Formats: sequence, C-alpha cells, structure tokens
Amino acid sequence: MGHDNYGVTGLLDYVLRMKAGAFYNRKEKELCSACLWKATEMMFCDSLCSWSKQDYIRLIYWHMDLGMDDEAERAKKYLENKGMIFTEHEIRERKYASSMQSKNPVQRKHEKPKDKMSQIEKEHIMVKNVTTDDMQKLNMPFVCNTEVKKYIREEGHPFAYMEILGENISIVKAEIKKMNVLIKESIKAYSSIPQDLRIPENEIVFQSQNYGYTRIMCTPKTFTGRPSKYPYSLFFCTDLSKSGNTRHGELYYGKDGTIQKATVYFWENSNGFFLNFKMIDGKLTFTGLGQNKPEW
Repeated sequence: MGHDNYGVTGLLDYVLRMKAGAFYNRKEKELCSACLWKATEMMFCDSLCSWSKQDYIRLIYWHMDLGMDDEAERAKKYLENKGMIFTEHEIRERKYASSMQSKNPVQRKHEKPKDKMSQIEKEHIMVKNVTTDDMQKLNMPFVCNTEVKKYIREEGHPFAYMEILGENISIVKAEIKKMNVLIKESIKAYSSIPQDLRIPENEIVFQSQNYGYTRIMCTPKTFTGRPSKYPYSLFFCTDLSKSGNTRHGELYYGKDGTIQKATVYFWENSNGFFLNFKMIDGKLTFTGLGQNKPEW
C-alpha cells in the first residue's frame, strides 16, 4: 500500500486519517465520516503498519463527537465484527464526554498559552528532588527497606525507584494475586476475552541486567513540590526478553495505600490484551480494554 506520493509514511490510509482529522476539526461531518470510514477499512488491509485498537476506535468516537449517533453505532458493530471488544464503561464515558463537548465547545482562540517547560524537563526536576525520606513517610503496603535510586539521562524519561528485596517480594506477589482475582471477575462478562488471563506471580522478575524488572516507582511529589495524586506505583513484569509473550503493567497507589488505577498488559504470540482499571465510587473498576492483533 506504500506510495512515494502519500507523505512521509507512504500510506494512503494514514493520509486519509489526517484528512479526516482536518474535517473533524472543522466540524465538516459528512466529509470527515467518509474519509474516516475509508481510512479504517484500508487500515485493516495494511500490512506495513501495526495499528492498535486506539487507532481504530476513532471511527466510533469521532462520530459521537460530531453528533452522528447512528454512524457511531454502525461503527461499533463493524469493529466488533472485526474482533474488537468494548467495555460498557468506556463507551458510556465517551458518550458523556461527547455530550459535554457539544454543550461546552472548546474556544481554541481563547486557550491559555501552553507551559513552556517540556514534560521531560518536569520529570527531571521531580526525579532529582525525590528522597528516601519522602518514601518512608508514605502509607505503603510495602516495607521501605532500601534506598531510592534514580535513572537519569539527558535524553529519555528519568525515573526514581526502589528495588524490591526481602519481604517486599512476598508482598508484591500478594498484590498481584489481588489483581488476578479482580481480573478474573471483571472479564467474565466478555466472552471474546480469553478467560484464562492472569498474571503469573511466580514468574515475576525482580532483577535483570539487560531488561526492565519489577520495582517500586517513586513519585511522592510533583515537579512543583506538591504531593502527588499517585505517590508511588508498582511496575511489574515477567521476563521481557521473551518478546511477544510477556505480562507486565503498573499499579498506581493513592495516599491511603490502596490501588487507585492499574494497567495490565498481556502478550501472547504477539497478540495483546491491555486491561485498564480505575477507582470509581470506592471500587477498583474495569474501565477499558486495549487490543493489538498482528492481523489488524
């Protein structure tokens, strides 16, 4: 499908998506819809680019935003027939967001100027200021039995972390077991999701020389010095050298020491299922599912 006249990617589906975006921004409904449908159909035939669920789901969301509810419903059925799975929560949330957008349209010309500091610059400030004392003051299910370490490079995202040693290993496994119970219960209503999805707690990697490994990520304060909404998180993973066949994710904890949101990635033979959870009305709730299939 590649062609020299189709921009930097050489992909017509990509060009059509960009055109659809331009029409979307100008609220030209019919033209946006036509380009978006054709782009999506071509994306399914594109063997040169690996599109994710988030790329395809625009077919639903943009029609919602433009008030084209019938087209949005047709798009949902079309994508479901292609093997995509949507949780009730993610569709309901988007419908609400679309309705609010129509009531309160964004006035772009009155937008405040963007912060001149880049995200990476903010992260550098935040990471440099993290101390072990900050972490010891937090309400955590983990034992603060090691010093804070920092990974800082001029390029790339820096982060502060704590190694998982001693009794924290069993605590991490217990936290993973809790997530497995939640995952099992959450996916029951979705027959298209493999019902055996689970995080193998005994295969979690706690040390690795060449790949990422499980650790406590330290974010007690924002770059301005204010307390963070999620002061720490647990990044976990199985052996990341087994590309295309891994389990990894991140559990984000609130100030009270409970999990407030989570993302879990399941990869099996390069097929991916990505589960999202967040705290709603005091309950950690399954809110969204991402997918990636080689044939898409």
